[in-house]
Amino acid sequence: MKSLQFTIPIIFLSFVSLTSCNKENESSYTGLSGKFVNETFLKQTTDSIPGLIPVYCYELNFTSKDSVDILYGFEQSRLAYKKDGKKYLLVHALQEKDMSFTVNEDKTITLVDSAWNGVTRNSTFKESTLSTKQKWDFENHLNQQLIAGEYSLFKENKQSGQKVNFNADGSVTGLENFKRYNLCYSGDCVGEIYPISNSITFSNEKKEVFTYAFKTDITRKKLDIYQIEGAVKDIKGERAIKELAFDLRR
Repeated sequence: MKSLQFTIPIIFLSFVSLTSCNKENESSYTGLSGKFVNETFLKQTTDSIPGLIPVYCYELNFTSKDSVDILYGFEQSRLAYKKDGKKYLLVHALQEKDMSFTVNEDKTITLVDSAWNGVTRNSTFKESTLSTKQKWDFENHLNQQLIAGEYSLFKENKQSGQKVNFNADGSVTGLENFKRYNLCYSGDCVGEIYPISNSITFSNEKKEVFTYAFKTDITRKKLDIYQIEGAVKDIKGERAIKELAFDLRR
């Protein structure tokens, strides 16, 4: 009996120690923070039309220890997330079902979205290091990936001496009177041009908008911007590509 009297307190103390450790781990959990852009998607845009690439979301913006803002394109939402062992769960990401993700050693995030996208690999998200005050950084990264940079404007196959700058923040200088540009990657703009092509929309100080098709070569040394047919009333899309509007080269 004497031996038993000493054994019981030892077991009890061990249980108390384990419980205290678990509570300490829970209380020290501070959640995730930062903006993470879909690097898997961005890498595919150089040889694909962005609007045709299957994707669950474009950016994850962790705003607190238990919620994350999600950019789906022209739609966005806020979902709860929670730690589940070594992984995390996006709560009700698929209607009533959760979607898991992991934080990797290199600080990237892998979202288990392959089944949703109908592909064989999951999406990797890389933390954005841009020092912007805007809510989303994805479009800056898309611009940088596809067309941002300085070009020379050519006319009739001859260099005009005019420089055109596409900045990653969506501003443009040196091209007509355009001030801003947006690249199409999601929404109704995807089907605006027939056949479906890369499209870019410019705006001026009067907020007037002008949509063009564009093509780039794989080296990003050349950017061809094309006129498209005017919109037809009561008909969505089906705007054919016409003549070359701007011949831009690095």
